[in-house]
Amino acid sequence: MTVTEPARAVGNKGIPREGVGGFSQCWYPVALSSEVAPGQLAGKEFLDGRVVVYRGEDGVARVQSAYCRHLGSDLSVGDVQGNDLRCAFHHWQYGPDGRCTKIPAGVARIPSAARLLAYPTAESMGLIWAFNGQQPLYDPPQFPTYRDQPLEYRVYETRRWAVDPYVLLTNSMDFQHLRELHGMTMEFDPADIVMEGFEYEYVVEGELPNFGRMSQFIHCFGNNAITLTMTMEGGGQVLGAFGGTPVPGGCRGFNVAAAVPSDGTADDDERLDQVLFLSQAMMKQLQDEDQPVMDTIRFREDVLIEADRALGKFLRYVRDYPRAHDGAGLIN
Repeated sequence: MTVTEPARAVGNKGIPREGVGGFSQCWYPVALSSEVAPGQLAGKEFLDGRVVVYRGEDGVARVQSAYCRHLGSDLSVGDVQGNDLRCAFHHWQYGPDGRCTKIPAGVARIPSAARLLAYPTAESMGLIWAFNGQQPLYDPPQFPTYRDQPLEYRVYETRRWAVDPYVLLTNSMDFQHLRELHGMTMEFDPADIVMEGFEYEYVVEGELPNFGRMSQFIHCFGNNAITLTMTMEGGGQVLGAFGGTPVPGGCRGFNVAAAVPSDGTADDDERLDQVLFLSQAMMKQLQDEDQPVMDTIRFREDVLIEADRALGKFLRYVRDYPRAHDGAGLIN
């Protein structure tokens, strides 16, 4: 089932939880690239169910619904055969497009319904991403100013969050919150936010406690992923990113720290370690400060004020965001 129109809450305000009328059609981080070597697989929570992430002998990462179409065995306890997934229960095999390719019991014709859902899959920033929808609406998240340049990544799954991913991304548009909770000083005009299709970006000049003055180039993808390219006073750059994936009760979070690779000298190795550490520390500080709020919030938008102009723009964008759930009945 594909849902192209967003489900609306009762009344004019309020955004329904992910899963009501489908899930936002976004690129979602599912696993670290380093978790799945060729010939390996892993089961992961995803949306309201489970998927299996695997990498065949061709080295390509793929994400498919996790349950065998025969009797529902979890394919993550199976194995990889060439570029196929093989079920542990009766050794049914599924190819890269999700179609069943082999039934050892011997049948004249493989049933047409013997097919997994193969999600559009991509690798970017050290993560394996799956798109919730038949065709991606935008390119996989990456650092826009480094599209054609290799970067060094430190990627890790963070804590579970008790909110949908978009609530975490409201922070990037909630300038009251950035000033009051995080103590940032900034100069910014909400009219400078550029929104095109399913991405938006802007630049903020300001100062963050413990890290000093900086210029932040912020680029967001869908309603669940954000990249921050921070130029520090003095000219050094710090790159950080976050992506969230809906799961029952909230979302899985992933952080990315990135830097231009070392040239192999000892001094540049030290520079690389320092930049990556600074990115991790900055993301941790912001998320640690947010954690008590996000663990207890019951998000609503009853009374917005002039200072919420940018936030209101983002909430309208989220409210109209298309949803889908092609995996309904297959991943759960």
